[in-house]
Amino acid sequence: MKIIKRGKRRKQHRFVTGIFKIVLYLFLKLIKLLFSFPIYLLKAMWRLFSFSILLLKSMWLLFSFPMHLLYKFIKRLLKKKSKQALPTLAEIDEMNGYKFEEFMKHVYEQLGYSVYHTPFSGDQGADLILTSKRRTRIAVQVKRYSGKVSNSAVQEVVAAKGFYKCTEGIVVTNSYFTDSAKQLAKANFIDLVDRNELEKMINTVLN
Repeated sequence: MKIIKRGKRRKQHRFVTGIFKIVLYLFLKLIKLLFSFPIYLLKAMWRLFSFSILLLKSMWLLFSFPMHLLYKFIKRLLKKKSKQALPTLAEIDEMNGYKFEEFMKHVYEQLGYSVYHTPFSGDQGADLILTSKRRTRIAVQVKRYSGKVSNSAVQEVVAAKGFYKCTEGIVVTNSYFTDSAKQLAKANFIDLVDRNELEKMINTVLN
C-alpha cells in the first residue's frame, strides 16, 4: 500500500512540476514578447519613415525637372519683356543727360558688364566704369547731344582712363562725332559709339 501511495505522490509531483514548467515557459515567452514588441514597432516605424523619405525624394526628382524648365521659361519671358521695354532713339533724344547715363548703364549690364555709375558731379571725365568678365576696366563718357560731339569728350575719357586705372575708353552719344573727335579718338585708341552704333547695341540687347 505504501508503495502504491508513493507512486501516486510521485506522479502528482511530476504532473505539478510539468504544469509549473509549462506555465513558467509561457510566462517567460509572454515577457519576451512584451519587451520585443516595442522593438518590432520601432523597426516598423523606421522602415515606414525610410520609405516615406525615399518616396519624397522620388517625387522631388520627378517634379523638379519640369519645375526647373518652367522657371527658366518664366525667367526668359520676363527678361524678354524687360528688353522690349527699352526706349527708342526718338525717346532717348528727349532724355536729360543723367537719364541717358542710367539707360546706358542698363544696356551695358544687359551686355554682360559689371557697371559702376560715377557721381553726377566730379566724375573726372567718365560717367560709367565697365568691368568685363575678363576683368578689363573701361571708362565710358556718355553724351546726349542734339549736335555733333566734339573732341573735348574724347579728351575727357582719355583723362578718365588714367584716373580710374582703365585700359580702354569709350564715348557714347545719341548723335554723331566731329571729324576732329574721330581723329583724336583714333590716335588715343578710344572707341566711338555714335547714333548708328547705339541703335545696333539696342538691337543686340533686344535680340
